[in-house]
Amino acid sequence: MIGGIPIYDLVIGLILLWTTVYGAIRGFAWQVASLSSLVVSAWAAVRWSPSVAPHLSRQEPWNRYLAMLLIFVVCSLIIWLVFRYVAKWIQRVRLEGFDRQMGALLGLAKGILLCFVLTFFAITLSEGTKRLVLESHSGPWVAALLPRAVRILPPEVRNSVGETIHKFKEQFSEPPAFPPTVP
Repeated sequence: MIGGIPIYDLVIGLILLWTTVYGAIRGFAWQVASLSSLVVSAWAAVRWSPSVAPHLSRQEPWNRYLAMLLIFVVCSLIIWLVFRYVAKWIQRVRLEGFDRQMGALLGLAKGILLCFVLTFFAITLSEGTKRLVLESHSGPWVAALLPRAVRILPPEVRNSVGETIHKFKEQFSEPPAFPPTVP
């Protein structure tokens, strides 16, 4: 604990603050362009590299890697060029404030997702990190929301992490096995 605040709560708070502020600074359009350039470009590279690879070289698997890189770079470039036009339009119609507000909300949403991922690893890696989550004020909130967030995962992933999350949630409905810390 630092100043009576559990370490886990400080980390979660700093992550949410950072992602929200960063989202507000960058804006909604920039974040969408950044995220989509990664996701869409990676998807396109995996999807179309088998058909492009033979046209680049006959030496496998290098032709596939080269095709993936080329497709990724071209898709990413196209997305960022489209973003430049969107950014200019946002400035022209004077929607910068709205763009920053929506950017803050998207940043907060990304921060929440990051906190879910961090919490999942914290509860599965060691008893020490799990104890930090269990002793925190935000742990019960995450325990209540994490099973709902897992529903959006593909079934094979959901089945493998579901038991761990169920056990984690049960620990909040039972009294903790260790004495709570008092500031």
